[in-house]
Amino acid sequence: MEIVLGTYNHVVFGFSFNLESKDKDKKVWQFGPLFTDQGHAGCVKSISSNGRFLASGSTDETIRLFDLKKHIEVGTLMEQTGSITSLTFCGKTHLLSGSEDGTICVWKVRSWELLKTLKGHRGSITSLSIHPSGRLALSVSKDKSIRTWNLVTGRPAYTTNIKEVGELVRWSPKGDSYAIVVGCKVTLYQISGAGDPLVYRCDKYVLALEFLTETTLCMAGESEDIVIYDFKSQSVLQKIAAHKLRTKAICLSDNPYLPNEESILFTTSSDGNLKAWTINKDNLEKPAVLVAELDMPGRPTCMTLKLPEDLKSFIEEKQIESTTKESEKIKDDTIEDEMEDDEEDEDKEDEDEEEDEDEEKDEDEEEDEDEEDDDEEEEYEEEEMSSEEEEEIKIEVKPAKKQKSNPVTKKKINNTKNANTTKPKKQKKKAVAD
Repeated sequence: MEIVLGTYNHVVFGFSFNLESKDKDKKVWQFGPLFTDQGHAGCVKSISSNGRFLASGSTDETIRLFDLKKHIEVGTLMEQTGSITSLTFCGKTHLLSGSEDGTICVWKVRSWELLKTLKGHRGSITSLSIHPSGRLALSVSKDKSIRTWNLVTGRPAYTTNIKEVGELVRWSPKGDSYAIVVGCKVTLYQISGAGDPLVYRCDKYVLALEFLTETTLCMAGESEDIVIYDFKSQSVLQKIAAHKLRTKAICLSDNPYLPNEESILFTTSSDGNLKAWTINKDNLEKPAVLVAELDMPGRPTCMTLKLPEDLKSFIEEKQIESTTKESEKIKDDTIEDEMEDDEEDEDKEDEDEEEDEDEEKDEDEEEDEDEEDDDEEEEYEEEEMSSEEEEEIKIEVKPAKKQKSNPVTKKKINNTKNANTTKPKKQKKKAVAD
């Protein structure tokens, strides 16, 4: 890890911060000299790094660029008039610079082309902060206003008058809130909800500010103590007796060589004293532990960090692991849901088959009943036919009178026969009806 500081003395200092072996069984954190640059002609007021490149702004109205991987100077940007008061990188692609002329310049990284100049403030820019999404930026100015900028369109989104000069502005880690420093007062604004802003007043002027969590901030300045304050519980979690003189800058960073719950807090004072502390982010009431200290030449004004490659890979691996775990969990849930759906489908199919079998059984029973009915009807018809045949036989075998037959007598006999045969049918039908 590298720590880079700008000074009143026009010089930029670079230091390494590593875990080195002091004894065979003991390792300690140590600062080491890395590089110096004396290219600025005035006080260095702002400094920022995105891991690969470093930008420093000065009262000489220039921005100097460095390649931290090769440790060489890349070039100088000269576009704004007045001191460069604020610098911040937007990921790996863009750099924003604020100036005393009230403008904010948007630069493209590597080609260092000026893409856009944001105008709107009527006073000097005092501080800039970019939303974690990279789509919005906040700026405060001596014109007593806060401006929100849409970085996608390059236009102002809205302006808020605060009736005081904001000196520092910071977005929270998730971007759900932001904090503004005005003298001794730190105000936390929530993005969602209609609640009033939360205010904490320090004993002396605040010169440095960093978010530890969404509602917990680390504040330092004219006071000898560094204050860790929780806006949610509205209580001071701890005070760190850091420096004898005013603290000019603070920076917070995770480190792969520390437990997951611990982070490193760097602080520097105007007398050149640089310190590194470990703090427990899960329990911020636990006292911070001083792990390294260095007295550097010059009077520091600003500070930034360059994360090491192993830390980047460590963070990326953690992100990949968490993403993989979430994907596996989603996959397992999906498989379980599919298995449950399959079981439900099987149960439904079994129910459908049972219903089909019941329907077929009912149909078979109905067919059997119909067949029985048909058989009964056929038996009944056969009985009727047999009775009719018996009557006809009885009528036919009836002995006739001895006389000569003629056509008329035969006709009467036929009529009698028909009458005798039809009469029993009516009686049968009546019986059936009954």
